[in-house]
Amino acid sequence: MAQRMLIIGVGNLLLKDEGVGVQAARELQKRSLPPEVEVCDGGVGGIGLLDYFRGASRLLLIDAAEMGLKPGAVMRFTPQEVKDFGRGVKFSTHDVGLAEVLKLARDLGLCPEEVEIIGIQPQEISWGEGLSPAVQASLPRVVEMVLKEISSNFIARGAAGAENHKGPDDGL
Repeated sequence: MAQRMLIIGVGNLLLKDEGVGVQAARELQKRSLPPEVEVCDGGVGGIGLLDYFRGASRLLLIDAAEMGLKPGAVMRFTPQEVKDFGRGVKFSTHDVGLAEVLKLARDLGLCPEEVEIIGIQPQEISWGEGLSPAVQASLPRVVEMVLKEISSNFIARGAAGAENHKGPDDGL
């Protein structure tokens, strides 16, 4: 099966920093990306995300994540790492969290082989449009992280054959 990377930014643009995943996806959609990479605006997420998963071998989700960190902080993690943190931290600000969607995808046989999440610590989740200055300032870093991931998975692979090459994780 051909490698297909799916990048989904999720969030609610009407709840300030909650929309950071969608904003990141929109920035990525402006870039010239390899044909094996698809970037989607996942909106408010939920089980509707399952439709996007079909045929993807790699999934990268971008979302606001309540991690108890400084606003605008960016963290990259796997679903297993989210499970390991326990119930004290809510990694998704949605009613149906990403962990639940990913579990359902696994149960239905729709979950891509590799899944990673980029979480951005929100400062303010309340009615209103636009991101807080701290979260807005994190967007270029998020976009750069994703572009490096794409580069290491597709550009490097093309140059080095079909090997799976993973670059540095930016210290995250």
